[in-house]
Amino acid sequence: MPDIQKTIELIKNGLLEPRATWQSYADENRGWQDTAILLTLPLILVSYILAGLLSLIFGGYGTFGTRPGIGGWLLGLIMAVIGIAVAAFIFSYLAGVFKGRHDFSKGLAALSLAAIPGYLGSIVGVVPFIGWIVSLALAIVSLVFLYKIIPLYLAVPDDKRVLHYVTSLVACFIVMLILAAILGTGGAMSTQQAASLSDRQSAETGMLGGIGRYANLTEEAEAHRYDPPSDGRISDSQMSKYLETMRKAAEIRDEQSARMAQLQEKYEDKEPGIGDLADLSGGLGSVLGAFSAEMEVVVTGEGNWAEHQWIKEQLRVARVQKDLNDAVKHNYELYQAHEDELKKLSAAY
Repeated sequence: MPDIQKTIELIKNGLLEPRATWQSYADENRGWQDTAILLTLPLILVSYILAGLLSLIFGGYGTFGTRPGIGGWLLGLIMAVIGIAVAAFIFSYLAGVFKGRHDFSKGLAALSLAAIPGYLGSIVGVVPFIGWIVSLALAIVSLVFLYKIIPLYLAVPDDKRVLHYVTSLVACFIVMLILAAILGTGGAMSTQQAASLSDRQSAETGMLGGIGRYANLTEEAEAHRYDPPSDGRISDSQMSKYLETMRKAAEIRDEQSARMAQLQEKYEDKEPGIGDLADLSGGLGSVLGAFSAEMEVVVTGEGNWAEHQWIKEQLRVARVQKDLNDAVKHNYELYQAHEDELKKLSAAY
């Protein structure tokens, strides 16, 4: 029987405390039937019901490019169920190939837990103007979650992890393309589109490899440690380094935002088809680049992410408190000295 309270708890904690939730659910060692009833199907049903209602209100296209309506909603729902089952099989099967654990139950659990942000994003994806950006951002979070959860659930060795991840995602992409064409949700594939499919797959592989790289980047950043000064004061050198990081990150975000704006304009009145997959993949890559810009600058520049975050927090406190104590007063004076530039840089984020 469905346990609604447990389902709500899994979804909430899967967003707020993902690692602890993954470990706790792995320890329960549930079969795929339990996971399907407890998490997978409720996620799909709730997201499709709410997304369907919003698509009727706002118009536009639903998930898998289906138009609003009962027929399109049911087709999208079927594709979602088939899709996550196929993905769970592919990820678990290839895990065995790459010297990990071939376990469909664990694969479905990993896919379902990682997909929580993505399904929530699909709900707001039909909202005009900002919906697609939020949806893409949450899809990225799900892809990163999936990369991180694989070693815990499918025991893929570290040296095979990126290759397994990219290979599995590309395999899922190809299988879903075929299913979409068979079921009529992706439109007919022309000879020219079929001939260039391998090129798009190569571009997709590069983008998916970038997601794996971003996941590695976050893991490295999360491992950074910093012992702040006892006086709580930001030094001049720290402030200079912080400003330089923010400038570089703002440049990256401006570039990626321009690409996303072009993509949004291109598809504002057009339904994406199979021939547009390379463009859409590029859009996902642009969101990822903008999303990770600040961290990328710090980590690749051999900086300390924990120190960077500490500086940012001290500046935030200083803006609010101003003269609470000597340390805050000092930091606020630093902030005032660069206030105009900091406000401009913050506006880009």
